[in-house]
Order: sequence, then C-alpha cells, then structure tokens
Amino acid sequence: MGWMAVSGSSALFAQSTSGTWNLGWVGTLNGSQATYRNWSQGGVNSVAATGGTRFTARYSLDRYVFDHSTSLKYGRARLNGNESRKTDDEIRLRNQVSRKFGNPSYSLIGQLNFDTQFDEGYDKNYVNVVSTFFAPAYVTETIGFAYAPDKTMQFNAGLSLKQTIVVETLLTARYGLKDDARFRNEGGVSLGYRITRALATNVSYTGSFDTFTNLHRPLSSTVVKIDNNLVGKINSFLSANVQFSMMYDDNVIKEWQVKQVLSVGFSYTIL
Repeated sequence: MGWMAVSGSSALFAQSTSGTWNLGWVGTLNGSQATYRNWSQGGVNSVAATGGTRFTARYSLDRYVFDHSTSLKYGRARLNGNESRKTDDEIRLRNQVSRKFGNPSYSLIGQLNFDTQFDEGYDKNYVNVVSTFFAPAYVTETIGFAYAPDKTMQFNAGLSLKQTIVVETLLTARYGLKDDARFRNEGGVSLGYRITRALATNVSYTGSFDTFTNLHRPLSSTVVKIDNNLVGKINSFLSANVQFSMMYDDNVIKEWQVKQVLSVGFSYTIL
C-alpha cells in the first residue's frame, strides 16, 4: 500500500492607511492505493483520494475586525473495482465582523455561516440517497458577544436565525421539514467555542464546539456539533491528519452522528 499527499500554503500580509489584511491559503491532496494478487492473508483492491482547500482572510481597522474562512473537502474511494463511493464532502463558509470594546478581549460580533456538500451521499447500504448539493444546506446569522482571552481561542454567545434548505423534496422529511417544503426558518440562541493551539513541536490542534437551541423546542433538542482536527508534521515531507467530529440533531436522527478521518502522506509546501 502506498500513501501520497500534496499540500500547499501561502500567506499575504499587507497594510495601508485604511486597514490591514492578513490572507492565508492551504491545499491538500491525499490518496491511497492497494493491490493484492494471490495474497494468502487476503485483501481488497482499493483506490482512494481526498482533496481539500482552506482560505482565510482577516481585515483589521482600529477596533473593527472582519474574519472569513472557506473550507472545501471532497473524497472518493473505489473498492475491488466496484462503483466509487464518497468518503468526505464539505462546503463550509464562516464570516464574522467584530467591534472590540475598551478591553479588547471582549467584542460585539455579527456572524454569517453556511454549510452544505457537493455531491450525493448514500446510506450505509449504498441504496438510498440521503443528501446532495443544497440538500441540506444550513445558513445561520448571529448577533452577540465574544470573549477572546488570546489569539488562539474565542467564546461567543448570541441570538441566531437558522435556515434549513432542502432543494430535493424527496429528502425534506429526513431533515425535519414538512411535506414538499424546501425551507425552514428557526429563531434561537447559539453558543460557540473555537481554539487553535500548538500542542508540541510540529503538532497543532484546532477544535470547535457549536450549539443552536430553538426557542420553541425543548432544551433537549439543542443541535450540537463538535469538530476536532489534529495535524502532525512528521518531517519536511511526511504529515498526518486526524479529524474527529460529532453532531446531535434530532431533526435528522435521535442519536449522535460520528465522523472520523485519518490521512497520512507526503506533503509539499508551495510557499
């Protein structure tokens, strides 16, 4: 079995009389291939590839800060010559405007977030379609307050509006919409936590914790999403990435949803 990955990153820092921009970009490509012939211990031929990119931008002017990030991921695998199946799929946009108070650790914030996926997803038996582009898609707007004791973490809380969009009417019931409905709007309260931390030399961790509580539903129906991402740079060319996510949304299923992805491979830094 062989593993390969290609990644690139760039950063741009510029300052003018109107403010300061700080831009960053990283791209990744991970792949694996395994072939067996007359192998006594058995095995399944497989080919898999996953690509992703993340763009970040921060604009600062006096007490005002604008933060943006776009995260895109997509991966597929083919086992034993059968049809290829999706292994990872994400479109995630995050926007935040903040106005710092006298104590810069505290700020008034406005957020606009968007989540969906590129392609069709199937159930575990690979029979029924359970998701596709904009089915579902989530848009969340929040106004509230944030506390950031340093540049590596932020706690925030606020009042939110959340829109659930399902363009494929055959999937509306799966995501808690009424028959033939393609849109649901909810009002509620949101809490969030973000952290980016270097755990050791060449080992970094990013994590987030987000909740949304609909004001017209019981507290037990709070939507919870937890994301963890651990990146270890083994040497100049080899790196490892571990993703672990959990989500609870009883509009979809009254159980915790779990996702775990491990990728290991060679890396190449463009800039």
